[in-house]
Amino acid sequence: MSKHRVSQGMTAKLPSPAALAPVQVPTPKWWPPLAGSLVLLTCLPLAMDLGPPLLRLPRYEVSGGQIVARSLASSTFIPQGTPVEQVTLTRLSKQFGSATPGYTVGRFRSERGELAVYSDGSRRGLLFGTRLPTFLTPSDPEALLTAWRKGDTATFRPAPVVPNVWPLLLALLPVGIVGSLVLRKPRLTYTVTGDTLTVKTQASTTTFPRQSTRASLTTDPLGMRLFGSSLPSYHTGTFATKSGNVQAAATSARPVQALLLEHGGKRYYLTPSDPAALAAWFGQG
Repeated sequence: MSKHRVSQGMTAKLPSPAALAPVQVPTPKWWPPLAGSLVLLTCLPLAMDLGPPLLRLPRYEVSGGQIVARSLASSTFIPQGTPVEQVTLTRLSKQFGSATPGYTVGRFRSERGELAVYSDGSRRGLLFGTRLPTFLTPSDPEALLTAWRKGDTATFRPAPVVPNVWPLLLALLPVGIVGSLVLRKPRLTYTVTGDTLTVKTQASTTTFPRQSTRASLTTDPLGMRLFGSSLPSYHTGTFATKSGNVQAAATSARPVQALLLEHGGKRYYLTPSDPAALAAWFGQG
């Protein structure tokens, strides 16, 4: 590592705002599509919670002598005359799909064998003898059967289920965290007030008194991230370097030159636009 101690005899000169401004790093072309994908993946559980009730699913559409059972990802056609019985299932074991109360759909195992389920999670409903037996739980099974057998047109749904808000709130938490990190550029600032440098990141504020902080310059890049965030133009947390671990508050992982500060038994890695000017200011201490 190239490391140059700054002379203690230099005249203290307050760094200009331009010198303190973090180094600007262009956003990589691959970052916007990757960030969008991350947000979409994080929103998927939320969409699974909100989508079915908003789209009124599952539902059973009766028309022209057939029933169409619909979910978010599939539909099943039940022709007129298909054998049907009212049953109460004691066991439903999901193979794939959703077992959420109010939206229990997919393929399940039961004491009646493997079933295609379009249900609200209740165990009493209509079992149709389709090629893969289909289990529906309309709120009014008799009305559905009557409309189906008469060839009427109507739409039926399971009985409404009071939603549990806690899964929704838990699903919102990662969406907010990921959205704040990848959609809104985190802010990183270096400011000098009196004899103190203040470094602010998205999650922390650290102060460096000029008299008790040692400053030096380095050309070493940041190495492996051990803890924290590493996004384009935003690197915070603990990183490895050739000379040991540092606490980074930097906009570039590979700057032309960076500022190392030693304070409180820790080493900090900063990337102001003019690290030499800020090092000279600390050198007066």
